[in-house]
Amino acid sequence: MLELLLLVVVVLPCVHALTTTMTTWETKCFIEDVPDRTMITYNYKIHMFDDQLDAYHTEPTPDAKMFFTISELRKVGDGDHIKRIQEFNGGTGVLHYFAEEYGEFKFCLELHPQKSKEWQMTTGKLHLVVERQYQDDAEELIAETQDAITRTLQKTLRKVKQIKMEQRYYKKREQEFRSISWLTANRVIWFGALTAITVIACGCFMMQNLRSFFIAKKLV
Repeated sequence: MLELLLLVVVVLPCVHALTTTMTTWETKCFIEDVPDRTMITYNYKIHMFDDQLDAYHTEPTPDAKMFFTISELRKVGDGDHIKRIQEFNGGTGVLHYFAEEYGEFKFCLELHPQKSKEWQMTTGKLHLVVERQYQDDAEELIAETQDAITRTLQKTLRKVKQIKMEQRYYKKREQEFRSISWLTANRVIWFGALTAITVIACGCFMMQNLRSFFIAKKLV
């Protein structure tokens, strides 16, 4: 059985709720006039009927199944354009849909059999909460501008951090080069001094030996 419910929607920040009963394989549809740039959120809870308790479950039934279809209603002859189809397993679920353009949308729910009662006709109590969030172009532009500024600042901070790291690296390398240059210069000076002392000592030793040699040979 297809039950068609028409919901009258006003262009205001809107949250409306509905409670109804459904039987297995029954479909309920809601037609809504949705403004452009609107986020629609459907929150549902399904409480199945327990024959043993002769009452509905107080908590959402875990093995309940709901099948959702969202269609955009076009002009006569154009047919319904299906936008989204989704199946939920469980007693609760949330469905989000964003309407880019203004138009009428048909939102349909179909109750499927429980896993434990696939061949039995059961009844469930459906609680549906519909929320709307309208997007203001001015606010969206401000948010986008803020996001762009935030991204630019983050990029700038990353560059500044990278430059500081490079400066610290180059400063450290410069200090290492200076230390190596100073150590090398000191080593060259000490090596030159030791070489000079060695040459002078060798010269003095050779002169002394030559003088003793000449005196011994009576050449002088």
